[in-house]
Amino acid sequence: MIETEGLVVEVAGDVAYIQAQRQSSCGGCAKQGESCGSATLLGFLALKTPLYQARNPLGTKAGDRVVIGVEDEMLFRGVLALYIPPLLLLVAGAIGGHLLAATPAAADGYAMLGALLGLAAGYFWARRYSARMANGGRYQAVVLNRVVEGKVVNFYGESHRKC
Repeated sequence: MIETEGLVVEVAGDVAYIQAQRQSSCGGCAKQGESCGSATLLGFLALKTPLYQARNPLGTKAGDRVVIGVEDEMLFRGVLALYIPPLLLLVAGAIGGHLLAATPAAADGYAMLGALLGLAAGYFWARRYSARMANGGRYQAVVLNRVVEGKVVNFYGESHRKC
């Protein structure tokens, strides 16, 4: 399970909206006071901290620090579902455009136009699929634990030190 810590900003029914800090994929260079390309790019692109939607079985309130998580398999499936179909539509559009060209000289232009149309179709498909995934329970993150005074307090009230 992939976990991260965040702050509950809003609660609506059984859904919590959590603000979590973005992290680079490794985090090792940040701990050593250095900066790698991944951390630099993240700092450049992270204009605002996103809100994550998570199921809230613990009944947390706004202002609570929590640990949220998502299953590894669901994350992998979600990434595949959002990247592979748009890529295939881009390639199919390029091939289709190339085959529909009237003359060999126009084939490259048609292929580029077909690729752009395929990419646009893939973008809209991924956007719609992503909205469906956000409303489905399997792909949605879940609040796992509360963090109280630097200690993670699990669902049963037991506490242990945060790693």
